[in-house]
Amino acid sequence: MAGRTKAAATSEKTTVEADVKIENSNENVIKKSTIEPFSPEKKVTVRSIADWDTGFKRIESIGDVQIPANGSVRLAASEIIAQVQNGNTLFRGSNGDGSHATLYIDDKATRIEADFETENTVQKFITNELVKDLFKKSKKDFKEGLRDLVITRAERYSIINIIRKEKLFNDYEKVRAVEDYTGLRV
Repeated sequence: MAGRTKAAATSEKTTVEADVKIENSNENVIKKSTIEPFSPEKKVTVRSIADWDTGFKRIESIGDVQIPANGSVRLAASEIIAQVQNGNTLFRGSNGDGSHATLYIDDKATRIEADFETENTVQKFITNELVKDLFKKSKKDFKEGLRDLVITRAERYSIINIIRKEKLFNDYEKVRAVEDYTGLRV
């Protein structure tokens, strides 16, 4: 095991499969789609939801990683796993399981290897779709959903940007609730 990281040594055979059911009027077909296995050498896109530059010191090589505001960077999967295993809260989020993280790993096999997801669960991370779904809820459910979805400073700025980008201004009370909760103005 000399010269290899713990992530590379323990994760050479991670494979993820998902069942996809396709229904036709005449027949039901179950098709297996396979997510490619985890590869430590693979370059993976990491996206930032922060409205400011973020960065961290590399573990597996020399140098630093700088990610621009709301930008992305490609990193080796082994570097990502090393960051997660060393407690980088940008990846691990507020509770250590990847929920409410500032950086999102844009590769399912790597998220599974980092224990942020399983084959049946997904990482809790703010997205345009989740915010749109939140705005479709009743006012009571909206306020509860808002408290569950937005916890960190990066998420507060992100939901404001998503509201602007997706033009979710049609419900004044919900927009005001977001402004009051985040302390930011749309």
